[in-house]
Amino acid sequence: MLFADSARAFKSRRAMRTTVPVVQGAAKALRFFDRIAPWYDRINVRIYQRQWLKRVRAEIHGLRILDVGVGTGFTTGHLTASVGIDLSREMLKRARYQGHLIRADVMHPPFRPGVFDTIIFAGSFYYLPSPEAGATITANLLRPGGRVIILSPATRLLALFVRVYGPEEYRQFMEGAGLRPVRYERLNWAACLVIAERPTS
Repeated sequence: MLFADSARAFKSRRAMRTTVPVVQGAAKALRFFDRIAPWYDRINVRIYQRQWLKRVRAEIHGLRILDVGVGTGFTTGHLTASVGIDLSREMLKRARYQGHLIRADVMHPPFRPGVFDTIIFAGSFYYLPSPEAGATITANLLRPGGRVIILSPATRLLALFVRVYGPEEYRQFMEGAGLRPVRYERLNWAACLVIAERPTS
């Protein structure tokens, strides 16, 4: 069973029925993404270039995929076995997604532990109110051998707008959650790719 409550698993716009607590740290991001939802895909193409998304997709392992902050499905919308979660109703209304969509907060996940092969944060990890707690929750949702993939800003120039973490901070987040860091890679001056795995034993 993938979901802690199977009634919360559904496709497309039925996700609007689900209610979840909005943590204080997510409220600002929620308002922001509701406002930019109509233009999100055009903005996203500019920020997260298509070759970066290809890199993310190439790192996906297994069939059960969780996309945190799925938005309009820009990263994993083509994967039929994936699950996308987002707090923004407006984003989910516009999502083009072949898998499941759920209005949910990763800090209060509606899933059973150890069910996902890959968890993706494509431009969403830095919105977590606590990266340490978020990493721990992520580790709990991964099966042994599963991996987390993070696509995130890498330049402190963007720190005026979002939280920007460096390689040592990501290492501490991952190891503190019991995950094994696999790679921190600068994609260019602005973005990085972070990969960590849940040990098999």
